[in-house]
Amino acid sequence: MIRKSFIILIILLYFPAALFAFGSKEKNNSAEIKELSKYEKQWKKSKIKNYTQEIVYSRAAFPPEQLTMTVKNNIVQNWTTSFEKKTSSNDSIESFTIENMFKKARESLNAKDNFPFEFKISYNQELGYITSFSCIPSSKGDIIAPFNRSYRIDVISLKTIKADL
Repeated sequence: MIRKSFIILIILLYFPAALFAFGSKEKNNSAEIKELSKYEKQWKKSKIKNYTQEIVYSRAAFPPEQLTMTVKNNIVQNWTTSFEKKTSSNDSIESFTIENMFKKARESLNAKDNFPFEFKISYNQELGYITSFSCIPSSKGDIIAPFNRSYRIDVISLKTIKADL
């Protein structure tokens, strides 16, 4: 009887915790998430899947890298970099598509372990794509963020192209 009562007690305590932990993926209802959702809808409404964009990618301990990529049907077709040797992999280049930048921004804003970092995001008012996305040390609290994890992505230009490249 005591064992049965103990099991029921464990279940009653575990169930609410499980619901809380595995509930909605997006519990963050902040102004930043609302703004991100607004511009992401605007971008999707434009139905742009083919474009060329120039990006400047700055990481804390490295010189800025300028990337130019051509995207067709939301997949990177080719890319060039300002460095003599290509230091980035195709997988990391894929993270710079507009669709993947929205995904990264949403994941970053929803992450519980952001502190001591904060994210700054700017958008193109006409088409809704992200024009700037940065991860910077937070000015809140007494904890000092590791400088080498900071980065910034700036979309210098985005030009739509016809579906048949």
